[in-house]
Amino acid sequence: MRWVGSGFARKALCTVPALVCLVCCFIAVPLQMILPSLPVIVAKPDLPSLLVAYVAFRLPLIPSFSLAAAAGFWRDLLTAGHIGPDLLAFTLAAILVFLLRQALFLRSIRFLPPLAALATFVILGSSHTIRLLELGVWRWIAASWGEFVIASVLTALISLPIGWFFDWSLGLLLSRASIEKEDDLVEIELL
Repeated sequence: MRWVGSGFARKALCTVPALVCLVCCFIAVPLQMILPSLPVIVAKPDLPSLLVAYVAFRLPLIPSFSLAAAAGFWRDLLTAGHIGPDLLAFTLAAILVFLLRQALFLRSIRFLPPLAALATFVILGSSHTIRLLELGVWRWIAASWGEFVIASVLTALISLPIGWFFDWSLGLLLSRASIEKEDDLVEIELL
C-alpha cells in the first residue's frame, strides 16, 4: 500500500537543486565583493550572474525567476545605493536566458558558456545603466562597457567547470527521482 507522503519525498528531491542554487547565490554575492580583480585588467568573473544564468537554463519558470529576484535583492542590500537596479537586472537576465532556452529548445543539452556571458553582460550593463540614470549622468564611458565584456568572457570561461559540476549533480538528483518513480510504477502494477 502506498503511503500518503511518498509523493512528498519526490517533490522535495526535485526542489533540492533550487535550494542548493539559492544557498550558492547567497554565498556568491558576498564572495563576489571580496574576490580580487585581475592584476592587468580591472574585471573579474561575476559568480551570481553565472548562477542565475544556470538556474534560468535548467529550472522551471517560477524557481528561476524567484532565485534571480532574491539574488538581485541580496546584491542590492549589500551594495551602496538604492534597492532595485540589481533586482531588475537579474530578473531581466533570467527572463532572457529562459526565453532563449524555450525558443531554441536547448533544455536537453549541456549548459552553454555563451549564455553565461550574455547573462553577465545583461546584468552588469543594465544595472550600470539604471544607476547612471538614477544619478542623472548622461555620459556613457566606454571603459566600463569594456570591463563588462571582459567580465562576461571570464564568466564564460569559469562556467565550463562550474556548469559541468552543476549538470553532474543535477543528473544525480534526477536519476534518483526517476528510480523512485519507477519503484512507484512497479508497486502500482503489483496492486
